Amino acid sequence: MHKTIYSLLLLLMTFPLLAQVTPEAAIDSMGRGINLGNSLEAPTQTAWGNPLTREEHFDAYVEAGFTNVRVPVKWDRHTGTTPPYTISASWLNRVEEIVDWGLERGLWITLNTHHDDWIKQNYSQANRDRFDAIWRQISARFKDKSHRLLYEMINEPKGLSITQVNDLNKRVLGIIRENEPTRLVIFGGNMYANAEQLVQTAVPDADDDYLIGYYHSYDPWPFAGEHRGTWGTAADYRNMANKFNTAKGWSNRRGIPVHVSEFNARVEADFNSRMRWLAEYVGLADQHGFAFSAWDDGGWFKVMNRSNASWPETKDIFIHYHQDSPNQFALTNVNNGVRLSWNNRADDTGEIIIERRLSPTTTSSTRPFTEVGRAASDATEYVDASTTAGTTYDWRIRTSRTDGTPVYAYPQRLRATNTGDGNSGGNGGGMSQSPFGNTNAIPGTVEIEDYDNGGEGVAYHDNDAANQGGAYRTDEGVDIGGGPNGGFVLGYVGQGEWLEYTVEVAESGVYSVTTSAASALAASDFTISFGDEAETSFNTPNTGDWNAYRTIDANGDLTLTAGTHVLRLDITGEGAFNLDNLIFTLKSTATEEESVRAGFTVTPNPASDVVRVELPADLHPARTNLMVISMTGRIVRTELGFGSGQTVSLGTLPAGTYVLRATDGERNYLRRIVKQ
Repeated sequence: MHKTIYSLLLLLMTFPLLAQVTPEAAIDSMGRGINLGNSLEAPTQTAWGNPLTREEHFDAYVEAGFTNVRVPVKWDRHTGTTPPYTISASWLNRVEEIVDWGLERGLWITLNTHHDDWIKQNYSQANRDRFDAIWRQISARFKDKSHRLLYEMINEPKGLSITQVNDLNKRVLGIIRENEPTRLVIFGGNMYANAEQLVQTAVPDADDDYLIGYYHSYDPWPFAGEHRGTWGTAADYRNMANKFNTAKGWSNRRGIPVHVSEFNARVEADFNSRMRWLAEYVGLADQHGFAFSAWDDGGWFKVMNRSNASWPETKDIFIHYHQDSPNQFALTNVNNGVRLSWNNRADDTGEIIIERRLSPTTTSSTRPFTEVGRAASDATEYVDASTTAGTTYDWRIRTSRTDGTPVYAYPQRLRATNTGDGNSGGNGGGMSQSPFGNTNAIPGTVEIEDYDNGGEGVAYHDNDAANQGGAYRTDEGVDIGGGPNGGFVLGYVGQGEWLEYTVEVAESGVYSVTTSAASALAASDFTISFGDEAETSFNTPNTGDWNAYRTIDANGDLTLTAGTHVLRLDITGEGAFNLDNLIFTLKSTATEEESVRAGFTVTPNPASDVVRVELPADLHPARTNLMVISMTGRIVRTELGFGSGQTVSLGTLPAGTYVLRATDGERNYLRRIVKQ
């Protein structure tokens, strides 16, 4: 072949690989990624417990299904401290080697400055010059790389003010543009670079068409960052959605796409909560069109086992969980095994495959799932009747779309309390969780020590297996000790622990709740809830002594319906306290059915902004007050002297379910309303 023709063909073949893409196209193609954390930013590449990064790690990323890898790099130890601030050639070679391993496999690679705290702690002119020199050398070294290499200018600049971060972003972008006018550059806000900081940050150059915003999230930090407590309440889901909505609103206004370049929850966190948290994060990223890179440090936030390139169950959440994956996945012990239930969010999937494994004994285990049954594509529950009592299992379900795309639900864990009858599928029998003695009556006193039968993970969760109080039900892990007047109390409480009680509510109505608590430590708190129906919280003070009990009122009343319920008590605070009982007092009776019959109407319902209220005729017109009550029992709005035919604005309230309570001091009427 003629040399000129050959050269022309070669140019045509390689041009698409070198052609620049828009930030939007890049984010779409980057999709689902992972961090190579705690390696190139450590004092030495193996100092923080990870093996030396090898080429086969990138083969494992590709094989798993990841499409982007973020490579955090600390440059400080490899850069001169006086002008011209030269970066070590051997270090540049090593960084380039790792970058090339990713690019050669078609991965998108994000390169940054990570843990370069010297510039954050002292934003002096000399340090600015040094930081600029680092980026000038990075850009010069990597300027001819594929467009799939992105630059993130600085990681989590805690210590810098927003003004300083704006200055740094603008200045470094200008340096990069000297060599690379179309390189995709990622910028974020100050502090820990959360979404709230991103939206307050100035765009480095409003005329630059190759910018991407980034943020990190380990929220709520006590759960995700410190493995304390549980996650999965309606409020938890709303808070996570609000964060995504905040970032998406900014992205739409600015016309700049978003990369969530770090998120994860500690491997020691409550298993079921962590699986729900990760799945919801991935699903919301999928829904909002954000690329993501899960944080993997090989330790607290470990994903891949880099010593043998193996994966835990979370890999399948990162890769195969979607906005239309089955959610609300729950496990319940029943007489003939364990019932799995879920919510189907897609109507174009195939048969549902049920998978199970024995729960790993350590957080680093990679024990595989195996198929134990199948269900129809439109099924919403399945009973696994092949369980053995006393054994803890993990279950998950998976299916696929008509185009073959795998779609997974997140795993959940449960200790089976019954041996199955071998006949899987269909509906299960009665629940094995049951009252301890007689069902607790409301109104009345719920003794704290009389939590339900069912055991760990079913009727309660305690952070250790021993009953540290040693005074009552000593074969179980709940810490029950001696209390006042020869009774028993719950003690040695830890954040994330919970107990459940089967209760019988005699009459629908509004209830106040009090408790008796004692503590010699700082104030703490706990919540009680009745599923999705009602919730309220308590703040426990320092009473001066572990035996100095004080009566405490709940932070809000509860609106309950008559019938059998499961009352759940969650320890939400960090401080320890002793708890004696819960006393429920009926304040007023009213049922929604009675209220409707009396003429209490609310239209429209659901509503997005304003509702019109018609009141029962027997309410005194001059003394009637209308209250809007959240499902946590808090009064969020009060209309005094409210008359029939008036309107109530819901526009500023968060979406959710509320109770409207109309009272003239003698009569009470209740209506539920949904704010869209």
